[in-house]
Amino acid sequence: MEITITPAICGFCGGSCLVDLHLQDGKIVKVEGNKTLPFSDGRLCVKGAALKQATYSPDRLLYPMKRVGNRGEGRFERISWEEALDTIVEKMEDTKEKYGAKSTMVYVGHPKWFRPYLTDFANHYGTPNVGSESSTCAYALMLACKCCFGSDVFMPQPDMRRCKTLLIWGVNPLYSNSVKGGKGFLGAVERGVNVIVVDPRCTPTTEHAALHLRPIPGTDGALALGMARVMITEDLYDKDYIEKYTYGFEEYKEYVMEFTPEKVEKITGVPAGNMIKAARLFASEKPSAIMTSASPVVHNINGVQNARAIELLSALTGNYGMPGGVMAPGPGRPRMKGAFMNDWMQRVDPDQDLSHDQFPAWRKLIYYETQVTRIADYLEGKGEYPIRTLLAFGMNHHMWPRPDRIEDAMQNLDFFVNVDMYMNDTCKYADILLPAATSLEREQVEILGPNILYYQPEAIQPMGEVKNDIEILLELSSRMGFSLGDPQIHSYEEYLDSLLSPTGVTLAELKEHPEGMQPKNPAKVRTSEQILQVKTPSGKIEFVSQVLESCKKPGHEGLPIYRDFREQLPMEEYPLILATGSRKPQLFHSRTYRLPWLANLEGTPVIDIHPEDARKLSLENGEEVVLRTPVGAMELSVNLDSSCLPGVVNVYHGAGEKDINYLVDDKYLDPISGFPGYKSYCCRIEKKVMENEQSKM
Repeated sequence: MEITITPAICGFCGGSCLVDLHLQDGKIVKVEGNKTLPFSDGRLCVKGAALKQATYSPDRLLYPMKRVGNRGEGRFERISWEEALDTIVEKMEDTKEKYGAKSTMVYVGHPKWFRPYLTDFANHYGTPNVGSESSTCAYALMLACKCCFGSDVFMPQPDMRRCKTLLIWGVNPLYSNSVKGGKGFLGAVERGVNVIVVDPRCTPTTEHAALHLRPIPGTDGALALGMARVMITEDLYDKDYIEKYTYGFEEYKEYVMEFTPEKVEKITGVPAGNMIKAARLFASEKPSAIMTSASPVVHNINGVQNARAIELLSALTGNYGMPGGVMAPGPGRPRMKGAFMNDWMQRVDPDQDLSHDQFPAWRKLIYYETQVTRIADYLEGKGEYPIRTLLAFGMNHHMWPRPDRIEDAMQNLDFFVNVDMYMNDTCKYADILLPAATSLEREQVEILGPNILYYQPEAIQPMGEVKNDIEILLELSSRMGFSLGDPQIHSYEEYLDSLLSPTGVTLAELKEHPEGMQPKNPAKVRTSEQILQVKTPSGKIEFVSQVLESCKKPGHEGLPIYRDFREQLPMEEYPLILATGSRKPQLFHSRTYRLPWLANLEGTPVIDIHPEDARKLSLENGEEVVLRTPVGAMELSVNLDSSCLPGVVNVYHGAGEKDINYLVDDKYLDPISGFPGYKSYCCRIEKKVMENEQSKM
């Protein structure tokens, strides 16, 4: 049988990397990086290489199903789409009539692309409780950036092409988003940029660093404040910029004076001399840019304030909004209507959602979603009111700490729907399961590079009876008597046309250009002066956040105050710092554990520990031990890893019954964002007691 090659968009980790599918009789037989389309040079990450296994996994959901066993047993039987959709509508309307619409929560995990339409659906239904996995992922960093740079700023990106110094803080682009981010980073390295990396671990990225600072996880804020003190005391900061564009500098200046090099070294473990060199390099060899990641810094109970301290270094040195800095001037990317990270929609009755009172800064700045990190409490009725019905798309409760609590809490639901591509642990608790199409099984419109619009037809025939998420929302809304979108859409094709509408290109036109085409309405060019007209209460970049001060709650100080997480933990009893989720190239949360090609690369999960710590504990490589935290214990194997920071152990998350998140306290949260302290908890490692030894006790 002849093999044909067709381009496709991978989408496995939420990105939009181009691949070539080798098809035989319509089935994938091999996957390679695409070399023919714009901005694609054949790169393929290890996760993309396993796309065939992901597509044809035995865990794929291919038909609508209803539960026939007890919740959690995972026993289902196949039903028709008509029965499934009619049942969902009946149950949701019943909940609305008996308890009010707000007793239904609408949730989306992976993927993210249709989120604005999910909010539109929730608004028509009438519930403000719209949540997502970003309650533990991107939104805390966004919140920090909004406090500094204004409500319209999400995650300001570095100007990789023009910067002279690049400060990479808590991200490893050669593992994370390696096809695109890795390419940009290596391009900057080849150009001769000065690279400073802040990362507790040694990684492929740190090998390119002129300076590698290795702080104890969770102490990033103290390190940033110490660097700021060096810049101020050595007169390396931009006085004119600060006078013109910032607010609260004098108060900030007074505060950072507390963070002497000696104090910072004691807190962070970073040698004072290295911290001073990094501060001088960043402030002197300009333009300078900062690259951060969505999660590592903010997965700490002082995460938002630590992130603010880091982000403000770009303002202190006059690099924010400047060429070669962060949020640099120039043409933007084309805007897509109703696309994630483009359109944020206000919810109905946001002051009645379940998180507004506990997380007021979230309510002010992340106005488009509910903070759902306390979902176990909400399902148990410990909020202002209980959640009775849960409509979820791609929900994975292992995203949160203490997933066992959530498993128990899901038993309280009257009705639960999950839409997913795979049968996962969350699906086992649902009443109705709906099968979602993968990115290969649906048409897509994407922006490649800075400004190329690209249409991707279905790369393979949809399997079973899968539907894409927009189609499911349209089916449900039609049955409920309302339409989505403005203007209204009634089909997936209309959705794609609406998506393209700001570009001036129609879907029909784009289909005629398989190589892609530029938008007819080019993105606007923004100047530095326009960027620096920031949307904060003061109208300036805020060293002292007026939004946080207005919340009048503990931990919501206007200054980026540093608080040490170790002061709130029983470190004497649990002396090792536990960091979860440090990036591994073959893993993407829980999804990749089900793929043999990837799972076989390393026995998972393992405790990555420095050899010196292992020697002190008399541990051998591969030894089975007990990892214990204040909330539980788990048997895992030891992996000696010299890239680890002594005193810190790393365990990747999401491995079913061996998920390390079971051992992280779900009350251990940042008071501003509600994010859990995944990167800086505490633990100890114990020798495993053998059965014959137990019998002698």
